[in-house]
Amino acid sequence: MKKVLLILSLLVVGMLAFTACATPEPEVIEKTVIVEKEGETIIKTVEVEVEAEEEAPAGGECCDNYTLGIFEEPVSLNYWNYLGPGSSVWTQYVLAGNQPSLFGLAAKTFQFVPSLATDIPTPVENDDGTYTITVNMLEGPTWSDGELVTAQDYVFTFNACKDLKLTQNWPNQCQPAGLDAEVEALDDYTLEFTFLNQAPSLGNWQAGLALAPILPEHFWGDAVDEAYVFVADATEPEMERPDDCVVEDEEPADPEACDAWAAYDEAFSNARKTLYEADPAGSPSGGSLTTDKWEAGAFVQRTARDDSFFAGTEVVEYDDGTYLEILPDGTERQFYGEATGEETLRYTSGPYSPTVIHSIYGSQDAAFLALANEEVDYVINPLGLSRGLKEKATQSQNVVSYTNADYGMYYLAFNFNKAPMNDQAFREAFEIVIDKSFVVNQVLAGVVYPMYSTMPPGNGFYHNPDVPKPYVGMSREERVNEAVAVLKDAGWAWETEPAWNADTNDVDPGVGITMPNGEPMPEVVILGPGPAYDPIRATFNQWISEWARELGMPVESELTGFNTILGPVFVNADYDMYILGWSLGNVAFPDYYEAFWHSSNCTAETGNYNTPCYKNDDYDALVDEFMSTSDIDRARELVFEMQVKLTEDLPYITLFYKQTEDLALGRVEYPYTETLGGIEFQAGFQSDAQVLTMK
Repeated sequence: MKKVLLILSLLVVGMLAFTACATPEPEVIEKTVIVEKEGETIIKTVEVEVEAEEEAPAGGECCDNYTLGIFEEPVSLNYWNYLGPGSSVWTQYVLAGNQPSLFGLAAKTFQFVPSLATDIPTPVENDDGTYTITVNMLEGPTWSDGELVTAQDYVFTFNACKDLKLTQNWPNQCQPAGLDAEVEALDDYTLEFTFLNQAPSLGNWQAGLALAPILPEHFWGDAVDEAYVFVADATEPEMERPDDCVVEDEEPADPEACDAWAAYDEAFSNARKTLYEADPAGSPSGGSLTTDKWEAGAFVQRTARDDSFFAGTEVVEYDDGTYLEILPDGTERQFYGEATGEETLRYTSGPYSPTVIHSIYGSQDAAFLALANEEVDYVINPLGLSRGLKEKATQSQNVVSYTNADYGMYYLAFNFNKAPMNDQAFREAFEIVIDKSFVVNQVLAGVVYPMYSTMPPGNGFYHNPDVPKPYVGMSREERVNEAVAVLKDAGWAWETEPAWNADTNDVDPGVGITMPNGEPMPEVVILGPGPAYDPIRATFNQWISEWARELGMPVESELTGFNTILGPVFVNADYDMYILGWSLGNVAFPDYYEAFWHSSNCTAETGNYNTPCYKNDDYDALVDEFMSTSDIDRARELVFEMQVKLTEDLPYITLFYKQTEDLALGRVEYPYTETLGGIEFQAGFQSDAQVLTMK
């Protein structure tokens, strides 16, 4: 949920635009254009071509209801919860676009462009060293209940996020990377941001406050007020927060400080719980669709808004970097160029389908069977697609396939607050014995790709191809020998060491393993989704557990429901290891390097997304500079360095990435289909897809 100003130079993306209907000859009219060039706003009148009303396509009429297949329930329809502990990709799909923002990302180039804002403002440095940004908002957008979207709604959302110390995705919406900022509504459509301790940067402005979601004060005000009650008298303890309050099996050095901080944290925990569990029924949408019905185990229904402000907006992108947007009232917004190159994209925003239905199936297999039977138009599939599933789904001649580079990763994470996961040698032994290429190629028949960095290769600007891969190409014997040597050097021991047996061409497992403190290694569990949900992650889980047992480690694979994993990992931070995946959000500015691994985001302490509770001063310094820089080339250098650092310290072991292969019925016309992350990354284009009623 982030982005940057410069992106055409960052990514090579597809340049194919698709139109759903034949169009008559355009007419030429005069328009007033707002152009941002080198920090200046230029207003001029130009002649432009405007397409006449589109005719119905020859193959069918637009537009039918859009039916999507999904295979997991959303966690909640409460948007506060969605960006908090309920941050599931399945929740994202059914709430996509409900909350407006001041700015957004261009469709294919991922450039930073206005949404509710009227233009791109320039920061002003004040005499006292602070910075001010003034944002003017469009007048006219409304919530689905008819109330106007105003500057006060932004201030309300920002203050609730900051004052209640909201967790998980929320910190980046109000306090990215430790930013101390204030925002004031000067009137109903003017916001003034004051940056108190940092200059505006790619991390805290373009990828932070500017992209933050806006929630309606008139609906959520009472729930937020109820949450505020818990923290009304909460005062931050004067003593420094101790580091050892939550370490397993150890007494804290300063129990009084730990108790004081525990009481303070509990107040905010209760406040957040109150808000995250508030009833969302009837909550208005600021987007083109409302999410208005959920039948558990059956479907979620979204309904098109007839009064959506941006419905009918025409979006045009050019190969010289120009972004042009023509609003329904004829207002044009043009940025980053003079529109002198060839068009790379042109489409008109929806909503088109009167209703979008998310049909909930019990498994990936069932969802793709429904597609093969033409019961759904498209399956939203964040998992890899096996050859067998594809073959079954494409038995229908009406199923079309679209392939793109993915922007996600699947990984094994370690809990640094527990032994032996907090032992570098333990994690390195796992890195050595996990033969990613073997699982991918020999077991999974190449349906996914081994991953060695925390940046997917599809994001070519930020991916570091030179991240060290010292164990690639090792034989099974070499891997076992190397892992044993690393563990022994760190003080691990066995009654009987694991050893390669040349006669059986296999490993004789270790027996009686003890940790460096002399104690037997406790049994540990790798949580992960079961085979019905994701057979690829389940397969990796079982192989990793088996390889660990060959070293004599009592490691068990626990395959369970996807939603069942979220509590132990993201709420309670009470796990040993787990295997999950991330869809990584902002292509242009990957601030997940701060969210997932900065020490200030330790899940056990803050409820945020650093689930391992990885803490490293050198890494924090890299992230802090990354989040504060306004130099895109320096940002790239820092991401390269962070990738190397993470492969050394191993809070995660990245396992694999996939190509995104989207399958849909041919009657669905998408605004574009070549894009990083594919149609799935766009949540299925629920507003902009045109579903033709075939004759």
